[in-house]
Amino acid sequence: MSIHPHYADFTRCLEHLIRSISNLHERLHHSVTQYTMPSPSKFVSHGEYIFPALLVSLPMIIRASALALRDLKRFQFAYAGAVVLAVFVASLTISLLAHLEALQDRSWLAYAVFCSAYFFAFAVSRWAQPSVSKVGSTDVQQECQNSIRFVACLYGVYCHAPLLLANYSLGFPSATFWSPMLAVLAPTSLQMKRRIGVTAFISTSFEVLFLAVTLPPFLLVGRIFEQYTPYVLYCYTPLHLFLAILLLR
Repeated sequence: MSIHPHYADFTRCLEHLIRSISNLHERLHHSVTQYTMPSPSKFVSHGEYIFPALLVSLPMIIRASALALRDLKRFQFAYAGAVVLAVFVASLTISLLAHLEALQDRSWLAYAVFCSAYFFAFAVSRWAQPSVSKVGSTDVQQECQNSIRFVACLYGVYCHAPLLLANYSLGFPSATFWSPMLAVLAPTSLQMKRRIGVTAFISTSFEVLFLAVTLPPFLLVGRIFEQYTPYVLYCYTPLHLFLAILLLR
C-alpha cells in the first residue's frame, strides 16, 4: 500500500520541525522565552541580559532593604495595611470594569473611574494616618511614608522579577521607569516640609500634572497597548497608585 505524496511530505516536514525544535531546546537548555533574538541568526541568553535588568532594579532593592534594616521598628504596619488594602480595592475595581469591557481607550468613563479610584486610595491614606498622641512619635508622617515606600519598592521588585524573565522587552523599560520613581525621585516628608509659598505650589502642580500624564488611560492604553493588559492592571496601576500616595501626601 503506497502513501500519498502529500502525506509523505507532511510527515517529513513534521519530523524535521520536531528535530529542529529538539536541537534548539538542547542548545538553549531552557525555555526559548528566556532568550532575546536581535536577529534571525543570533540570540542573547538570559545570563547576559539579566545583568542590566538587575542594575535598573537595584535602586528598589537597595531602598527596600535599607528601610527594612534601618526603620523596621518604626514602621506603621496598621497604616501600611490600610493603604495596601485601599490600593488593592481600587486596582480590583478597575480590573473588573476592564474585564467587563466597560473601560474604553481614553473615554471619559475611563478617566472618571481612575480618578475615583485614586481619590479613594488617597482618602484612605489620609484617614488611616495615626496622630502623634496615639503613636508617641514626633515624625509620624515620615514613618508612614517610609512604610508606604517600602511596600511600593517591594511590590515593584516582585512584579518586575518574573516580568524581566518572561518578557524582557516590556520588563526592562518598565523597571527603568519605576525603579527611580519609587526609590529616589518621590520626595521625603522632610523635603515636603521645606516647600513653602511659590515653591510648594509649583512642585505640587508639577506632580499632579505628571500623575495625570502617566495615567494608564492617557499614557498606555490606546497608545502603547491596545487594551488593558495584565501588566497595565496588575503591575502599572498599583505602582502608580502607590506613587500618587507618596507624591501627594
